Amino acid sequence: MRISTNTIYQTAISKINSLQADQSKLQQQIATGKRLLTPSDDPLSAARVLQLSQSQNVNTQFGENRKVAETRLGDLDISLGSITELLTSVRTNLVGSAGTLSTGQRNALAIQLGSAMETLLGLANTRDAAGNYLYAGFQSKTVPFTATATGATYNGDSNQQMLQVDTHRQMAVNASGDSVFQANGNDIFNTLSTLITLLNNPAATASTVTTGVATALSSMDSAISNVAVIRSTVGSRLNEIDSLNDVGASRDLQYAQAMSALQDLDYAKALSDVSQKQSILEAAQKSFAATTGLSLFNFIK
Repeated sequence: MRISTNTIYQTAISKINSLQADQSKLQQQIATGKRLLTPSDDPLSAARVLQLSQSQNVNTQFGENRKVAETRLGDLDISLGSITELLTSVRTNLVGSAGTLSTGQRNALAIQLGSAMETLLGLANTRDAAGNYLYAGFQSKTVPFTATATGATYNGDSNQQMLQVDTHRQMAVNASGDSVFQANGNDIFNTLSTLITLLNNPAATASTVTTGVATALSSMDSAISNVAVIRSTVGSRLNEIDSLNDVGASRDLQYAQAMSALQDLDYAKALSDVSQKQSILEAAQKSFAATTGLSLFNFIK
């Protein structure tokens, strides 16, 4: 079979172009540090990398949600701590006022309780850094409590704000005002208001005042215990977030390692391939030059 000169040229040029393309691809891989430049390089590995990347993004989002949850629960924990301190202080004052009180002592205690009630109302209407009310349930833009003649009215709802903090875990990041200040029918605002009214009533007998103080003490004990339970729950959630953060970090590392194994370049092998293909390319170019330089005139004497 006779092979035309044009066929020889085209075959040689095609081979050189192929070698140059391979060389260019290797250089791109070295520059990017990635073995997979396009999905066609390794469709199965590329598909797996995409799956891992999506899982990693979801894991990252859970991490961001946990940061939000940690901030909100941290704010809630601080606020509940302040509420506990205030209620404990009120209880201490009531215990110190046990027994028969003079008119002046009644007035002084009423003033102390009135100040404590205003402070408690302020704590009940605490906002976070974003301006949302901590104790309003879903009504985070509504003032949770407004003062009334008999205590305070709750304007929020009993719903819990939930955040997805892991694949199978949703976590409540708030506490509704009614569950903190009006739990189980023990309305702490009404308790304080009732006792203040009693203390300011000059016609109230000593026994009536003593009974009123005892009732208020029982209400305080119940309120302090309730807040302690809620705060303990918040603390447990914060501890759980720490554990989930550790799990999330380990999971992220696993995803990164798996993706690296699939798409990252073996530099030693790549550099060796570059050197090898460069030698082959140079040999091909020399061979092509020698072949195209052949002529029958070279052999005519």
